[in-house]
Amino acid sequence: MKTYIVGGAVRDRLLGLPLADRDYVVVGATPDDMIALGYQPVGKDFPVFLHPQTHEEYALARTERKSGRGYKGFKVYAAPDVTLEEDLRRRDLTINAMAEDEAGTLIDPHGGQDDLAARVFRHVSETFAEDPVRILRVARFAARFTGFVVAPETNALMRRMVDNGEVDALVPERVWQEVARGLMEAQPSRMFQVLRDCGALARLFPEIDRLFGVPQPPAHHPEVDTGVHVMRVVDWAARQGFSLAVRFAALTHDLGKGTTPPECWPKHHGHEARSADLVRALSERIRVPVDCRELAVAVAREHGNVHRALELRPGTVVELLERVDAFRRPERFEAFLQACECDFRGRPGYEDKAFPAPGHLRQALQAAQTIDAAEVARNADPARIRDAIFQARTRAVTAWRARAAEPRWEHFPHQADMGVRGVGPTLAAAFEQAALAMTAVVTDPARVAPDEAVEIRCEAPDEELLLADWLNALILEMAARRMLFSRFEVSLHGHGLHATAWGEPVDPDKHQPAVEIKGATYTELKAGRDESGRWLAQCVVDV
Repeated sequence: MKTYIVGGAVRDRLLGLPLADRDYVVVGATPDDMIALGYQPVGKDFPVFLHPQTHEEYALARTERKSGRGYKGFKVYAAPDVTLEEDLRRRDLTINAMAEDEAGTLIDPHGGQDDLAARVFRHVSETFAEDPVRILRVARFAARFTGFVVAPETNALMRRMVDNGEVDALVPERVWQEVARGLMEAQPSRMFQVLRDCGALARLFPEIDRLFGVPQPPAHHPEVDTGVHVMRVVDWAARQGFSLAVRFAALTHDLGKGTTPPECWPKHHGHEARSADLVRALSERIRVPVDCRELAVAVAREHGNVHRALELRPGTVVELLERVDAFRRPERFEAFLQACECDFRGRPGYEDKAFPAPGHLRQALQAAQTIDAAEVARNADPARIRDAIFQARTRAVTAWRARAAEPRWEHFPHQADMGVRGVGPTLAAAFEQAALAMTAVVTDPARVAPDEAVEIRCEAPDEELLLADWLNALILEMAARRMLFSRFEVSLHGHGLHATAWGEPVDPDKHQPAVEIKGATYTELKAGRDESGRWLAQCVVDV
């Protein structure tokens, strides 16, 4: 009786990866031998045992012979005369068909170590074709080992399996099990690319396969191709470490675009509702768990409304919050927003772009949650309780938006210098408030009479540089004219600025200037919407 470490543990050790699990093969033993040593039998289809102390799996060496279609159509032979080499020969890939004996000696009869070095997935033998689950496993491995490629002969074999209808025999639960594991890997898009390359994606997930080649408006989707977009979205979700439910929602949010008539391309009016219907059908077909299914349907149906959140009326925002069950299930609402942000980020150039919609909806929910629904219900007409709660929440969101839109300025500390920040309902208003914050670094703006007007014009490549130029132009006027300013009107046209500043000459006794501002820097420079949707303009000024 000899024991060997086999499969993934050997592969991962050679790759320098941490070992999560270790599997063992026992050669020269019977089930009775294992039980006599205290091992606990757990295998249903073949002899597998748990070690009495470590609870690691030990399987008797075995061979398998195809006896029917699908992944369950096998006859298993496990006996003391089965050799290690025979056991390794039945495995899927060469990189998984290696073993180590108790002395640490590598047994590699199929060149797995060479394929590891070459970063290649290669099948051990033609018996690979007997188990269609192996196609899903190769695809899943591609999502985990992102630098590996499928050997051409292995891809050709998988394509023959697809053409022969082997994947059609896969049971839904096993398909979901493998796909779910692949979605949780480092780069899920590679799983779907491998499935697509061998033709399995069209058979298993036609809803996803038909997205490739479907164009979207380039103004909003620089990647254009819907399939490419969806793959970028699901990879973004993986990079953020989001849950399986979020990743599945990211994968399926745009399924409806695959059913848009070509004559309507690149527009996809009504695709959200079609996407939701397709998610329901797909989830039913492959037995997707309820939590993943419900989130994916909500994201498919509502992601367009999330992107338009800042344009929606308060009542429409409350309706959206109610439809996604945000009041009762705030944790799922957070997952919903995560998936919608993945949709936004899954476009070239959008990775670091401001996306205020999720923050806006979070704050809208907080505002609506200040309403005591039970109290409203007690005081409402019993026939109109639901509407009374809705109206109260709408008023709360309306009031929050009004408060958030009020222009204001503030300072924030930064080492020996000072940060100035303006907030307003428009970017121009935020620029005005940032200028007022800069005056407040020197003196109380209320002490400065807006008696004399000075016009200022600036142009810059983008809004942030325009903010810096605007503040530096003001600093120049303050120094050259020996003035302070307390009122500003800013007009923005593209990346051009035309402004008027009103103020008066510096009077040391009246203004009691605290410091002299030397310049506006690029440190902490921001100009755009913040996470709640307010316009913000800020930077650090050198004092």
